[in-house]
Amino acid sequence: MGFKSETSNQAGLEVVTLKNTDNNTQIQILPDYGALWHGWVVEQNGKEINLIDHYEDIDDIKENLKGPHKSANLSPFPCRLMEGKYTFKGKEYEFLKKDADGNAIHGLLVDKPFRKIDTKESDDCISISFIYEYRQEDSGYPFDYNCKVTYTLHEDNSLTLVTQVKNTGNEELPIVDGWHPYFKTGSKVNDCKLQFHAHQMLEFDDKLIPTGKFLPYTKFLKARELGQEEIDNSFILDEDAAQPVCTLQDAANNISIYICPTESYPILQIYTPPHRESIAIETLSGAPDAFNNELGLTVLQAGEEKDFSVTYSVHF
Repeated sequence: MGFKSETSNQAGLEVVTLKNTDNNTQIQILPDYGALWHGWVVEQNGKEINLIDHYEDIDDIKENLKGPHKSANLSPFPCRLMEGKYTFKGKEYEFLKKDADGNAIHGLLVDKPFRKIDTKESDDCISISFIYEYRQEDSGYPFDYNCKVTYTLHEDNSLTLVTQVKNTGNEELPIVDGWHPYFKTGSKVNDCKLQFHAHQMLEFDDKLIPTGKFLPYTKFLKARELGQEEIDNSFILDEDAAQPVCTLQDAANNISIYICPTESYPILQIYTPPHRESIAIETLSGAPDAFNNELGLTVLQAGEEKDFSVTYSVHF
């Protein structure tokens, strides 16, 4: 097996690429924008296919990154935080950075420049790591922590994403981690089959904030076509679920994407955008609004660190 990493400028974007030189599989990353996952390029029948719904150029990402936050790492919290407010250890906090609906959304790092710190290569994989050192940049989150993201491309074309968060301050901090990839296969989402192992979903209010209720949900325990189904919900993954916990299948293009999170990501958030060209399948360590409802909330002591990991694979 042969691997290499390279950096290039594509349409005004600095792109770091991990490449399997034997079959031309490529993982593309944008370090200047939260080290987000920009591309998963595979070859099928001699044709290159990017399985990630990516940004076309620098203008596209500047205009649209803060809307859907496509394929970003979400830290220190994913999804929505009600009114951007929470109480932690008896103190009240409010984020300066909020969405148009008045809630805080998808954390603070999606547009931050991450620094490349390490590249490792072996016979069967290549890894690259990026870090952002957050230092009390929003008064709603007056803590210090490091967010390190590591991409590992394996010889079977699978990708493992590991987020390591470390409390570098002197007091406890709350944190939740998530990934927000938008997958595309060449077909409309309507024509793809979805399957995931969950028996419950969170009930949301009209602002997509959990109400505290758990609702039964088994519609996709077996693979079924999405059709006109509109989804923007969080699902509680079964603790004893076999891997992959989620599968997206496109029979017309003979593509299947398998999603295999560790127990560090017990929640699956799924979103079908109106254009139906791609689907967001997000792995979350905690629920939306976890700083308030504490569902899956991680509290790190001073100096403590924690890893969150998920592996994606593609099959033809």
